[in-house]
Amino acid sequence: MKVGVVGAGINGLISAYELAKCGVKVVIYEKEHYIGGHAKTVTVDDVELDLGFILFNRVTYPYMMEIFECLGVDMETYHMSFSVSLDQGHGCEWGTRKGFSSLFAQKKNLLNPYFLQMIREIIRFKQDVISYLEEVDNNPDIDRNETLGQFIKSHGYSELFQKAYLIPICASIWSCPLAEILSFSAYYILLFFRDHHLLQIFDLPHELLTVRWRSQTYVNKVKEELEKRGCQIRTGCEVNSVSTNEEGCTIACTDGATEVYDGCIIAAHAPDTLKMLGKEATYDETRILGAFQYIYSDIFLHRDKTFLPRNPAAWSACNFLGTMNDRSCVTYSLNIMQNLGDSNLPYLVTLDPPREPEHMLLKWTTSHLVPSVAASNELHQIQGKRGIWFCGTYQGYGFHEDGLKSHLDDCLPFGPPQAGMAAADGMLRRNCRILDNPKHMVPTWTETGAHLLVTRFLKSFIETGCIILLEGGTIFTFQGTDRKCSLKVLLRIHSTQFYWKVATQADLGLADAFIHGDFSFVDKNEGLLNLLMIFVANRDMKASVKRSSKKRGWWTPLLFTAALSSAKYFIQHVSNHNTLTQAPRNISRHYDLSNELFSLFLDETMTYSCAIFKSEDEDLKYAQLRKIRRLISKAKVSAEHHILEIGFGWGSLAMEVVKQTGCKYTGITLSEQQLEYAQLSVEQAGLQDQITFLLCDYRQIPNKDKYDRIISCGMLEHVGHDFIGEFFTCCDSALAEDGLLVLQFISIPDERYEEYRQSSDFIKEYIFPGGCLPALSRVTSAMAAASRLCVEHLEEIGIHYYQTLRCWRENFLKNKRYLNIVNCTVTSQIRSLGFDDKFIRTWEYYFDYCAAGFKTCTIGDYQIVFSRPGNVAVFGDPYNYSPSAYYRV
Repeated sequence: MKVGVVGAGINGLISAYELAKCGVKVVIYEKEHYIGGHAKTVTVDDVELDLGFILFNRVTYPYMMEIFECLGVDMETYHMSFSVSLDQGHGCEWGTRKGFSSLFAQKKNLLNPYFLQMIREIIRFKQDVISYLEEVDNNPDIDRNETLGQFIKSHGYSELFQKAYLIPICASIWSCPLAEILSFSAYYILLFFRDHHLLQIFDLPHELLTVRWRSQTYVNKVKEELEKRGCQIRTGCEVNSVSTNEEGCTIACTDGATEVYDGCIIAAHAPDTLKMLGKEATYDETRILGAFQYIYSDIFLHRDKTFLPRNPAAWSACNFLGTMNDRSCVTYSLNIMQNLGDSNLPYLVTLDPPREPEHMLLKWTTSHLVPSVAASNELHQIQGKRGIWFCGTYQGYGFHEDGLKSHLDDCLPFGPPQAGMAAADGMLRRNCRILDNPKHMVPTWTETGAHLLVTRFLKSFIETGCIILLEGGTIFTFQGTDRKCSLKVLLRIHSTQFYWKVATQADLGLADAFIHGDFSFVDKNEGLLNLLMIFVANRDMKASVKRSSKKRGWWTPLLFTAALSSAKYFIQHVSNHNTLTQAPRNISRHYDLSNELFSLFLDETMTYSCAIFKSEDEDLKYAQLRKIRRLISKAKVSAEHHILEIGFGWGSLAMEVVKQTGCKYTGITLSEQQLEYAQLSVEQAGLQDQITFLLCDYRQIPNKDKYDRIISCGMLEHVGHDFIGEFFTCCDSALAEDGLLVLQFISIPDERYEEYRQSSDFIKEYIFPGGCLPALSRVTSAMAAASRLCVEHLEEIGIHYYQTLRCWRENFLKNKRYLNIVNCTVTSQIRSLGFDDKFIRTWEYYFDYCAAGFKTCTIGDYQIVFSRPGNVAVFGDPYNYSPSAYYRV
């Protein structure tokens, strides 16, 4: 497929980028000798300045943020501020940058009843707008053609509110005559205010961002990506016409060159698009594109401070200056917006000044879209009809994000325009994602209290790392000063229930909120992992600074408000203690879910424990076989031995040890599904004469036989604190005199063991009921007290578990996604087994929860060889050593 893209502004570049990623051959045409469109960067006195695309934020620019994060574009923050100065400062003058000192830059306004009324109206305006939009959205019979002027009049707003607040803000966004602003559609303008969170002018909650090394850097990154994918970019190549016939779309340039494409995307202003279509433009194309109107503005880069408010206390990032004759101009302070610091003469950009500024550096002309609701609503009628897709900022409010949305919004050749459809996606006939602007959340009073509690907790708890909460239009940043942990994670809060659950359930509330979709991560791959690692780093920092003799457990949760739920969860955990009657139920709740489910993420051997890797990219199957063979080597198994495996899983070690040594094997399990699967596998391998599987508890091992070797991998974690001694007694009783016991188990550090075992956590509650990770000291003390065994060899392999878990997670999530519904109807394999989205998120949390512990080396995984003292038969030969996981053959 070959596609021509006309226009190398942000619109055209991103369309080409989306197509090129799918293997489409793309050629971009740009009449200028540079690419990037309005992303204009100039250098003045060795200072780089952005003049076109200056500001954005994570909340209202979701597509832009996704592209920047994908390309690795560096960004920096600044706080947006706004000022109004009427009649050269002799009228009303106020600002927001420095709080009350800016708001009351004119001290007389402290006692000015009209100004104080305006402030009250600004506060009331937010609720009026939200109520109006909800009423219109919920009642399709309400006329959406009401103008902004009619809305203002019907709600009784004062003249000062209009002249010193509403009109200045609108004029700062859309550069058009003041009288025309009041004729705009009220619904269209107020919807923009709500979605871009402009109803909170005194306390803009979200930090705004600017490209750290200026906008040309992201343009260059897009260019590099396009060139890597074989995309041609033809600058200085003006397109004269775009026409269609049976062969496809023909693009003709002013230099006489022509080329035929399978399709074309025109990423240009509507008037320029109509000019290129010429006489071939259809009636609908002419009517709809012709309805978009533009206003042209003169823009000056200068250093003339007279284009700022009269009182410096009001100086802000964006400054509206109005005059008595209804003329106005807007001045942007680049020193504030691009973090340039203070300078004697600031760098300023002014649109349509009444006179030419002094200290002028540059002048140019640009166009601004006049919003048209009617035209925007009809765009879908012409998209892709002749193999031509139209995209540009005219498909939204006229900004960069709308340029992206036009690829990711209005371009499918079916259905009405809606956020998330892409021009590239339409051309490829593929389904595309919808990224909505976050809406304002309305918490209950209890959720408001929980919000305050959780944010205060995070502020005091986070001493290292950085957690950012994106909540509607608000961004909360919690960043530590210690550099021990450099991780940074961004959470998108979708429901205020997030705060309530964390406040009332602490860490289990966090898990519950994730499972129910109350929040998600910007980084889908490592966001959850990094969040958990940040919590681990801060927990350990506080533990190292302050050691208390006070016992900790379920009665000391991280948040005191979670004490009740902490007690409840611990009682549930105690009720799951692994007695002879309860143990089978606990095992069944996890291992009897579905053999098909486990086969979706385990390797071919169906091994469900820590593997041992030789390299980062090694196949999981070979890493698991290496671990199994290492256990067999440490057990020193030979053909004459009879092996007992406690907890045989799906039978991988059973078949490997018999194939490798020819020994006799007996395995026990409490999982009926594992037993069924393993027996079938053994029969298919023809090993049923040497392998016996039993549905049996370790406390019920038949005592008629003595076993030369006992191996147990990943089972000790299911025994429980109170039963570890009994486990060793049973092993000691079943083991031959010169026998060996080899265990592999996950272990928690001794310093945290008492607190851990006397409380519940995510794993005990959601994954392994009755489970308990033993501390190494608990294992050795139980061994000494309940058996004659002693430790012969010990090795810690926990760091390999991180890689194992990441492999499982990757395999698991591969099977959760739906395939493209446009091309086929195949659904998720996990869902086809009867598991829902909550189950999938539970297991995603499980994999990352465990991976965080192993990645930070705060939980371990041991392989230990036990024997009785005086075992010369096994250990009498000094050259017959026990192999290590790190030993290279």
